[in-house]
Amino acid sequence: MKFAWKVTLAALCILVLTVGAGSYLLISLSFQSALEREIAIAQEEMEMLRISYEAVCDARGVSMENIDQRGRVLQRILESDPYFAEHRFRVSTQGGFQVYSTLDSGSDQELLAGIDKLSSGYVLRREGKTGQIVVHCAGPVALPDGTLYIETVRDITRLFTDREIHYQVYRWILLLVVGAGSTVMYALSCWLTKPIRSLDRAANRLAQGDYATRARVTSGDEIGRLADNFNHMADAIEKNVQELEDAARRQEDFTASFVHELKTPLTSIIGYADMLRRSDLAEEKRFKAASYIFSEGKRLENLSLSLMSLLVVGHSEAEAKPVDMARLCAGAGRTSQPAMRKRGVTLSVRAEEGVLLGDAALLQTLVLNLLDNARKASEAGGAVALTGEPLPAGGYRLTVRDQGRGIPAEELGKIMEPFYMVDKSRSRAEGGAGLGLALCRAIASLHGGALRFESQVLEGTTVTAELGGMRNG
Repeated sequence: MKFAWKVTLAALCILVLTVGAGSYLLISLSFQSALEREIAIAQEEMEMLRISYEAVCDARGVSMENIDQRGRVLQRILESDPYFAEHRFRVSTQGGFQVYSTLDSGSDQELLAGIDKLSSGYVLRREGKTGQIVVHCAGPVALPDGTLYIETVRDITRLFTDREIHYQVYRWILLLVVGAGSTVMYALSCWLTKPIRSLDRAANRLAQGDYATRARVTSGDEIGRLADNFNHMADAIEKNVQELEDAARRQEDFTASFVHELKTPLTSIIGYADMLRRSDLAEEKRFKAASYIFSEGKRLENLSLSLMSLLVVGHSEAEAKPVDMARLCAGAGRTSQPAMRKRGVTLSVRAEEGVLLGDAALLQTLVLNLLDNARKASEAGGAVALTGEPLPAGGYRLTVRDQGRGIPAEELGKIMEPFYMVDKSRSRAEGGAGLGLALCRAIASLHGGALRFESQVLEGTTVTAELGGMRNG
């Protein structure tokens, strides 16, 4: 069952219970009050007739002994008195003998048996012939030597008829209220649940893979906040899915690049090895073939070492220790100096004193790789500068600048991916495999930092590593 129907039925049940029970109670209380009023009036009439009849009996000297003889005389007196003539009543003995009666029905012996000289009573009953509902009252008439009983009947049929009319009107009104209320409640519940239906449609589209779908937020209530939270969740899911897709793409690219990097040297090694095995070559050609095999083997060795370093850094659990960064930068500069001179590149190192919590060997690898990339990008006569300075909030900033070829803007977002090389032929000629910057990124991340690149084609590149330090323990 739809939520709108549930809301409608729940509200309708509450409406029916409140209106129905309230109206029924109001009619019942009104009827009960009117019934009690009619009974009181009937008892008052009976009491006045009883007192008046006692006065007449006292004035005429009526007693139980002569009541039969004087009954006719008394009857004439009562019929001639306008007060008694306008009322219907009956006078009888407890045994059932009627002294006087203008009533159509007989005496109610059970009612008479239940009263005495000091009390009166009444019953409600339906007349058998006419079907009228009456209040039958009875009270004692005291005579000097006995007691008579006076009975009166008051017709209250109209009171019960009015109640049935009220009930009939009440039922029609209740039907109208249910019809109108159900229409209004359903329209209101549809309006209230409209954001929920929108959320449901958005959730279905999201489940079917449409991660760009969003729910419309049109209110500031709980449902509006729920829609807003749903949109935040959808943003997070879309971001995570995009990251997973990017990771899968990078994994595919990594695998394809790795296979390609293996295929080229292996092809050369197999080809030259087969040439040595099958042919009787001259010494010069044999040496040349062996040199190709050796160089391609070294290239595979460098590739495997770089991959091993990348895997080690990615799963590193090295213990963090204080590292003197100025000393580390000076040492990395001395190590890189020979290669820089051979290429005709000037290297300058200016590192301020600072201590970083980290792994000294990995940090040195980071600096050496950045310097090596700067060297490869530079031409003879160029300059490479390594600077280091502590950060105000803690940590250390490393900066490597070169005046080399630079990197195109569209390539900057890809250069840290494994096996990615801006100039593949030149990088392979210099023994590169495109893993250096991926390794640097992993080391920087391990030390709570990241790499930032700024580059202009034919003007040079600036690499900045802001390191926060490893967590100890």
